[in-house]
Amino acid sequence: MEVHVYDQRRGNLYVHHDIPLPSFPLCLAHGQVISNGTTGNFCAVGTFSPGIEIWNLDVLNALEPSCFLGGEDTSNADEIMKLQMMKGNKTTHKIPKRNGLRSGSHTDAVMALSWNDIHKQVIASGSADCTVKLWDVTHAGTNSEAKCNAATFTHHRDKIQCVAWHPKEGTLLATASYDSTASLIDARGTSADAKSVRLAADPEAIAWDPFNPEYLTVATEDGTITCWDVRKFDSSAPLWSFIANEYGGINDLSYNSSVPGMMATCSTDKTVTLWDAYPKNGVPSMNEPPRPCGSRDMCGGKLYTVAFYPSARWLLGCGGSGNQLSLWDLSSEDSVQHKFSSRSIAKESDANKESVTNEEDFEAMIAEKNVPRNEQSATKKAQKGKKAKSKKVHRKGH
Repeated sequence: MEVHVYDQRRGNLYVHHDIPLPSFPLCLAHGQVISNGTTGNFCAVGTFSPGIEIWNLDVLNALEPSCFLGGEDTSNADEIMKLQMMKGNKTTHKIPKRNGLRSGSHTDAVMALSWNDIHKQVIASGSADCTVKLWDVTHAGTNSEAKCNAATFTHHRDKIQCVAWHPKEGTLLATASYDSTASLIDARGTSADAKSVRLAADPEAIAWDPFNPEYLTVATEDGTITCWDVRKFDSSAPLWSFIANEYGGINDLSYNSSVPGMMATCSTDKTVTLWDAYPKNGVPSMNEPPRPCGSRDMCGGKLYTVAFYPSARWLLGCGGSGNQLSLWDLSSEDSVQHKFSSRSIAKESDANKESVTNEEDFEAMIAEKNVPRNEQSATKKAQKGKKAKSKKVHRKGH
């Protein structure tokens, strides 16, 4: 696993450090909380082995992960080593027999991970063993490790390709499987409560619209991208559906969390394509699929993943078979700026208004705390009197 650093002013991208892994990695998820509630800069890694490793990205030359979720049970490794060193001793040492895997572990490769942005101690994982598991990382590596696997869902019948937490509702999880279904599950419920829809082909990627979080988008291997309104998930037709690549090979999609309606896809044809997901009046509309806004050969081979950088609205990264990370600075693309810059400005002004309102509320709260109690009670009585007068006027019909 490589940790890259990008100097945006100089356009310099380099590998800061790398971490050797015991098995080929399949998925990553970034988070900030691990065992015992420790905060920091962490990355969960799913590999061909059934365990999930969580590494501290701020530690150079780390010898082992910060903690494990599932995987092989190595708790009796010390006893085995002592026994091997004392073979000449006639005393027999009995080692307690333990299962080969930790309690609650997956039994096959971990293919998908998603770290919850609301409940920051929760990770969702999807595996080739056809299960979706929820993990509480605060119990990992502690005496209460048995509580680490918080829940297991078995609503799919084939390998789990994608999992994604809802950006606003911390208990809602979207999953997609090679049984050609996409599902919604409530972390507080059971597998029987899952709602599912059929897909045209096997899924490759799923993503929530950050500005309209009631919409879930799924990309499938036949090149089709479909969006559903999850409020009517299993009882109605999709909001829109279209073929993004008639030759198939759409491997990933990503929404820009800073620019409303900007979506990107990557494909095995070595290109990244930008889309306007709000082509009609700047809002999602029924039967109005996204329109292309340009594409580019990223010189990275067949592309398997793409993502917008959350801290820089015009920066996009992707990777593929070219064995390198490729970046696209959209701030220098005139067509992209002409299409999306006004939306970005509008969002920024709304954020500024919200911050000003929050500051005013905070100042008002502080001012109220500094007022003596007798004045506060007088003020409250005056406010109650005003409310009573307004109610009388309202009853008179004026």
